[in-house]
Amino acid sequence: MSPKCLLFWISILFLSPSVLGQSIYFDSPVSMGRGGTGVADFNKWSPIVNPAGNSKISSASVSVSYNLPYFINELASKNALGILPFKYGVLSAYVNQFGYSSYYENKVGIAYTRTLSPDLQASFQLNYQNTQLAQSGSGNQIYAGLGLIYEPIDAISLGFYLSNPERSEIEILNERTQIPSLFVLGFNWNASSDFDISCELEKMDGYDMLYKFGVEYGINERVWVRSGILGKSVNYTLGVGFYFKDFCLDAGMVQNSVLGISSSFGITYLFKQK
Repeated sequence: MSPKCLLFWISILFLSPSVLGQSIYFDSPVSMGRGGTGVADFNKWSPIVNPAGNSKISSASVSVSYNLPYFINELASKNALGILPFKYGVLSAYVNQFGYSSYYENKVGIAYTRTLSPDLQASFQLNYQNTQLAQSGSGNQIYAGLGLIYEPIDAISLGFYLSNPERSEIEILNERTQIPSLFVLGFNWNASSDFDISCELEKMDGYDMLYKFGVEYGINERVWVRSGILGKSVNYTLGVGFYFKDFCLDAGMVQNSVLGISSSFGITYLFKQK
């Protein structure tokens, strides 16, 4: 383990959750740029934020992203995901890899999203996680994810996502470790075609409630800027998105007052509708 990585884990042990915020990692470059929000949004990164947000996507897409917390390579994670709309709903899948030689995680998720009524979208997700410890072996587990987005009036959406409601555990050499259960509740106001505001509450096992706020503004049809805050003490986020023909480029960063800067970069290819 490198000295930088060792220093990070020492910080994790001695700093309280209120300093670190709720989650060390962020789901997507769009989410990172807008204060970690996205549970009530409809966008191409929904498969790893809240699959219910896939429901309004009309064309297939594939995306990849790379997240680098605090410029420590050993903590980097990679995502690949795809969305496929069809007659009876939307299918999506993601693959996530995180870790280094001593500790490694692989996650795969498949979700089905369906419009239940004009103002209610729902999703069910199955996730598979494999955890490998260099000195102990590996373990595997399957757990669920449930998502909803409700639009009570025009321009307002309420999002809900629950991960691992059954509280599944991974067993390695007779040692059981619970996969964290996650609950997210959010609000999005699409104030205009080029501006929206998001607020969220997030609760993960072992952490205090996290409060998040994000905004997004379209300078024009091809360039978007994002910003937000989250946690206590406050972490500030910035992000940008570029849309060019069939490609979307997204980048986000967050500044932690103790641990420094994390960044995320992603690219999406949008298939033409038939």
